Parts: sequence; structure tokens; C-alpha cells
Amino acid sequence: MYRINLKIYNMASINLYTTFENIKNIFSDYNCSIKRTIPISSISISSIENQAISYEKDSIIIEKFDKKHMKYDREKNIAFIFAKEEEIRFLDLVYIILPMFSNVLQRENKYLIHSSALKYNDDSSILLVGNANSGKTSLAYELIDKYDFKLISNDHSIIGIEDNRIKIYAGTKEIQMRVGAIKLYFPELYKKVLSENLVNISKDIWDQKIIINKYLNSDNISSYENDYSTVTDMYSLDICNDGNTYIRKKEPIDQLLFIYENISRIIKGTYNYITGFNYPMPSIENEEILQKLANNCKLMMENCNIYEGKGDIDAFSKKLVKKYGK
Repeated sequence: MYRINLKIYNMASINLYTTFENIKNIFSDYNCSIKRTIPISSISISSIENQAISYEKDSIIIEKFDKKHMKYDREKNIAFIFAKEEEIRFLDLVYIILPMFSNVLQRENKYLIHSSALKYNDDSSILLVGNANSGKTSLAYELIDKYDFKLISNDHSIIGIEDNRIKIYAGTKEIQMRVGAIKLYFPELYKKVLSENLVNISKDIWDQKIIINKYLNSDNISSYENDYSTVTDMYSLDICNDGNTYIRKKEPIDQLLFIYENISRIIKGTYNYITGFNYPMPSIENEEILQKLANNCKLMMENCNIYEGKGDIDAFSKKLVKKYGK
């Protein structure tokens, strides 16, 4: 049996136990795609005897079984997965692991939030928050490429509270963008992508995604050692290619609800339905966890500006550049 240890720096760790070679081989890849969704810092694999498994907390146990199903022990944060080897979908594993890591992190008052995070100076950063296709990645790329903002995270960021301020600790580093968005917003980049045959022109370009990190200056992608900073502002985004561009501060009650909703999504399990097992990933919430989160959200609201913004990328980025003196 293999024990696969997944680690987020010095903050959280989960063990996955399996006899399946295909899963071991996926995680053996240095560039394992799970790092696009979860800020995994290291993956280590070892062989152990089956009887050595003690079902310790924060574990995933995958066992071969004719009927595919799963169970989740919320108290111990253990997922039991039963299936044939060929039935395990890697994407399902990712969306099982994500809330499990959230469970580990929240014990230390740290939270995963779906966002792009950018540093605008050595000590300060902003969060771009929004639903899928709201323009987070496109705006982040514009600010990094043209205005020397530095990328901390492009999908899930880890934040927490210290001295009543929001701190960001780490995040996912790969920038993955829809080819349709590249063509729409960044025509020069689209030409490069086409010249390198990275696009299947016979398919819908809005269904295709590519990693674009190599087109950025590596100095503009922050290392973990430099990620730590204070989040001074959050932006609820709706990037579009027409209409007026505006940034305005949310009303206090909307600020509180905005923070709470976006941090609690993973805790409450609303992100994740494990389609391969017809299983809703259950909430890890309880009254104590949510009360602590509510208190932390109040502190965040009181010590961070929360805005909503809409408009085209060029005008929006210029407003941010002016605001942060870039």
C-alpha cells in the first residue's frame, strides 16, 4: 500500500492511502495538477504494510470494491472511498481533498478563499474575489504583466487573522486562462499562443484552458517566503468588455455578508458535489466553527476595505494602478 502525504507548507497535511497504481502515478508527477486548485507545497510517497494503517485523522483511505461509494467521518476528517481502480476520477479526489484541507486549516484560524491575490508593495496585498468567469484571472494577469503587481495566488488563497488584520500566507501559483478570454482581452498573447500551437482551433476556444505563467516575468510571481502580507482591500468583481467602469465601497452589512459567504463556502460544503460517487461532500461546520468564523469576519470587515467593481479590464486596472501608486 502507498501512503501519499500532501502538505501545505507548515500549515496543514493530509495522508492518502491506496493500493492503486494509477493514483500513485498521478501524484508522483512533480507538476501534479492538484496544485492548480490547492496550494500544495510538497507531495511525498512511501510504501507501508496494510496493517500499519491506524485510520488517523485527516486521511483518505481508498479501497478496492465492486460497488462504488464513499463515506466521510466529519469528526475525524477521514474519507473512505470504495471503487474499482479504473473508476476513480482524479477531479473527484481534488474536490474531496479541498474541504478536508479547509477542515485542517480552520483549526488554526486559517481559511481557504477562492480568489486571485496580488501584492502591490512588499507588505500589502489585495484580493480579487468573484464567481467563475467573473474576470479574476484576466484582471490579475493585466496587473501583473503591465503594472508590476506580484502574484500570490490565482485560485485558492490561505488567509487568517493576526493583530486584527487579514494576513495572507500562501496560494496557488499557476495562472490558467480560457483561450477565449485571451483572445478577447490580450490579442498579442493570443498570437503567441496560436504560434506555439497551444490552441485547437477546431474546438470552442471558451472550452479550452492553458497555463500562461511562462509568458510572465518570473520576478512577478511571489515565492512562498514572500507571500506573507497584509490584505488591505478586497474587490468583488464583474469584469466585462463594455459599459461604465466603477469601484465603490460596499455597505457595512454587505461587506460582512460578502466575507462570510466567500470564506464559508468550502466549510459549508456548497462548492463540492462528488459526481463520480453521487455524493455531496458534507459540511464540516458546527456552531463553534461558524461562531469563530463570524467573529473573524467582523474583524476582517473592520480592518479591510471591501469594494464592488465592474467594468472593462483596461479601465479597471488603471483605477487600481492609480490607487496603489504603481
